[in-house]
Amino acid sequence: MESKQVSEPTTLLEFLMEHGQYSTRTRARTAIKGGAVAVDGKPLRIPSANLLANQTVTWKALQSKKAVKDFNLGGAKPVTDKAEKAPYEVVFEDDNILAYVKPAGMVFASPKPQVKTSFTAMKTWMEKARPECESIQFVNRIEKESSGISIIAKNLIWRKHLQTNWTDFTRKLYVVVEGHLPADDVLVCFADEEGKKKRTVREVPYRTMRATSAHTMLKMEIGFEDIPMLMAGLRRQQCMLVGKGKEAADPMDRSGLHLFGVDVIGPNDQVIQIKSRVPQPFLNLMKGGKGPKAQPNWKKSPRQTEKST
Repeated sequence: MESKQVSEPTTLLEFLMEHGQYSTRTRARTAIKGGAVAVDGKPLRIPSANLLANQTVTWKALQSKKAVKDFNLGGAKPVTDKAEKAPYEVVFEDDNILAYVKPAGMVFASPKPQVKTSFTAMKTWMEKARPECESIQFVNRIEKESSGISIIAKNLIWRKHLQTNWTDFTRKLYVVVEGHLPADDVLVCFADEEGKKKRTVREVPYRTMRATSAHTMLKMEIGFEDIPMLMAGLRRQQCMLVGKGKEAADPMDRSGLHLFGVDVIGPNDQVIQIKSRVPQPFLNLMKGGKGPKAQPNWKKSPRQTEKST
């Protein structure tokens, strides 16, 4: 093992590139994410983490020469075996949470032990790969036919905080619809409020990512609990959410919903922005589509202008 004290503020990746004798940034990132680097005695798996002066970084020393291979007569596995890969893509991890992408078609969690779920698969993996975790508990649920970021808390403090404040966090969805909406506009929806006869008008801004002759992919800041309201608003614009409802088309064999971003605020007001990629089925369906540009206000008719304000 090698260790060195930080002399001035920098990032973990830059420090390791300067002092760790890694030939490429990719190798340095791999070492950090693999748990081979510690700061002040605690493993830190985030390459972009900020370091402060006087902190101590410890890492596994690189061998100057390759070890001579010995004959393997079977039996014990080599010490150099790689750790088992996570069952799903991990998009963020620190000492308190882990975020992975739940695929569409997989049940998120179930009280029945015989049901195979994404959470049980991740928990089984974490119990082996992250034995230092105090607790392994899920934070948010995602319906079976949809995909997106699922967060696991590593301790009870973070689990309780995140679940209590989940609906207050900014959550971002990719939404694929059959039909077309004006580019980069606002969708007017009506939210039912308990105990009130009149429905509250809610405007949901969206950004138009791609549009083909039949479908449109949108980016919205909205949560899964608002999907029924969103579907009603889309129907009023002659659009249908792909893969949701009996009448909706299902060209991807899944819903047109993917939670791609969450801005988490921790117990001490620390902000963590978690993002994932566009699902491949979305890219396949929207292949060849264009990114429509919003029409300037001065080009809109008076009626359109009133509608958007």
